[in-house]
Amino acid sequence: MPDRPQHVGGRILVVDDYPANVKLLERNLQAAGYDTIAAADGEEALLKVEAERPDLILLDIMLPKIDGFEVCRRLRANEATAVIPIIMITALKETEDRIRGLEAGADDFISKPFDRGELLARVKSLLQIKYYRSMLAEREKFHAVIQDLSHGIIITDGQWRVQTVSRRAADLLGLASDANLAGKDLSELLAGLQIEPSLDALRKSMTQSVTVDLSQENVRPPRYLAGRYTRIEGPHGELYNAAMVFRDVTELRQKQKLKRDFLALVSHKLKTPLTIISGYLTLIDRGKYGPIPPAMADAIRISVGKVRELSDLIEKVLAYAGLTATELERAGQLVPLDELIRRIRERVEQRYPGRTVEWTVTLPLGVPRGRAPEELLSIVLDNIVDNAVKFARRSDVKIEIAAREVEDRHIEIAVSDNGPGIAPQDRDQVFSDFTQIEETFTGNIGGIGLGLSTAKRLVESWGGQIDFTSAPGQGTRFFFTVPSEFSPAREVPERHGA
Repeated sequence: MPDRPQHVGGRILVVDDYPANVKLLERNLQAAGYDTIAAADGEEALLKVEAERPDLILLDIMLPKIDGFEVCRRLRANEATAVIPIIMITALKETEDRIRGLEAGADDFISKPFDRGELLARVKSLLQIKYYRSMLAEREKFHAVIQDLSHGIIITDGQWRVQTVSRRAADLLGLASDANLAGKDLSELLAGLQIEPSLDALRKSMTQSVTVDLSQENVRPPRYLAGRYTRIEGPHGELYNAAMVFRDVTELRQKQKLKRDFLALVSHKLKTPLTIISGYLTLIDRGKYGPIPPAMADAIRISVGKVRELSDLIEKVLAYAGLTATELERAGQLVPLDELIRRIRERVEQRYPGRTVEWTVTLPLGVPRGRAPEELLSIVLDNIVDNAVKFARRSDVKIEIAAREVEDRHIEIAVSDNGPGIAPQDRDQVFSDFTQIEETFTGNIGGIGLGLSTAKRLVESWGGQIDFTSAPGQGTRFFFTVPSEFSPAREVPERHGA
């Protein structure tokens, strides 16, 4: 194999709203032997990237619909497109604009009007970097490429002996960047860190890519890292290389903890007086303090119902605020799905006594039990079903709950409804905290927008995935995965003390 490829071809996406610019760029690139595709605005660019998966993107900043900065940010946020090289072509020459581009994830810049030689040289350079990134076997070249990346990267061989450690990885792990780390076991580099899933579970896992959380809470300030562990298999399915890519999420986790602590404090402060109010209203409603005048009876019953609604909201906030998946998870707990679905149906029907719901439950004969903390799995399914009924806005509510086995010893649980559906532009907000999708805000829909964000966190806590399909006027189908009883139990650190 030659030391350097003589020609790195590839498909290049040209994104510019000015047709003359597109033609000029395509003519120069095609003359140099590259294939090209084009997009005229930010939305079309994202669609083309998803459909065509180009090797490099030439991206104008001043675009209609979605500007180049936002397009770049979205591509970097998507694991499938995060490594595609992006060159921003722009007339903007201010340092501030270039900083914005770098923060959004741009790899390079070319100013308008561009020089053909400079354009082709930068395209060739970035395509060569992309080529070397994919050649993990050429360790020295890959090592040279990864040193200045913002994510920490560790590459091991099939026995987990370290081959490459990027400078950023050494920095994040508190290791000397000039230390001789090659040949050490991966567990030595990660000693002192809490890892979820455990290293032993990662060794046994045959899943190609696994989300990993690393933390060190016995230092001040605590450190939190997040990333992915990826198996690179040989021709017979054996582990050939392992890659761990991670980034520092300490600031994000600290903010999340502050938010959860605040929510928990406020909710606890509300819960005590609400319990007293609920108790007295219930006693009044039962005639404990004497007969209730007919004019007051309905008002008392409505008040009791509203207190229950408020109590449910507080319980949801407390559940959200108290979520620390590692502490709450109980390994090896097996949950029969038919019993779980029955209990959730009963709770939802009690919650909405004025709604008539037509239920359809589809469970194949012999569907395995789920392996997850029962109370957490119940929260996920309850929140999804509750949303389906709450947002129905019609009298003939139809809910279908189905489960099926999927690959990698998992179960997919799906909830379909005949509600109003979700508009494409609202898709990114669905799993956000404190978000409710209402075309026109009325305040009449109960809840505070924590249900689906909580569900997402919980599903990801046991290694599952959650998503949905929907179209306005055609209902919504939410689906998530949970390990089946045939999957190995995940290890959870023991909790000491009460």
